[in-house]
Amino acid sequence: MFASEIRNFTASAGADLGEFTQPLNAAVDTLDDLTAWLLDRAQNNPNEIGAASVEYLHVFGYTAYAYMWARMAKAVMSGDAEDDFYTSKLATARFYFARLLPRIHSLSASAKAGSDCLYELQADQF
Repeated sequence: MFASEIRNFTASAGADLGEFTQPLNAAVDTLDDLTAWLLDRAQNNPNEIGAASVEYLHVFGYTAYAYMWARMAKAVMSGDAEDDFYTSKLATARFYFARLLPRIHSLSASAKAGSDCLYELQADQF
């Protein structure tokens, strides 16, 4: 449902928002892939859900914020582009997409590392 909302937004956005919609679509693809991977693995090992939960929620959060920043960028581009408030919003959106959103790739890889290494130590080894 959330992914569909984002995909509808990106599909209806103009070409001038491509710098935001293309990486946003890729982020949704990453989130969808991670969700499918996690659900598949959890069928055989329920520990996978707990092991990946923090990273999964971060990927979801980064994707959700990217969606919000893309929506703000769309609003800015339809407003007064010379206004300092609007230019700072657009600059912040670009910063988010360039510097923060790419973190989903390492988070996804970490989530897919599995749960085995989390359960190697026994309680008496702590």
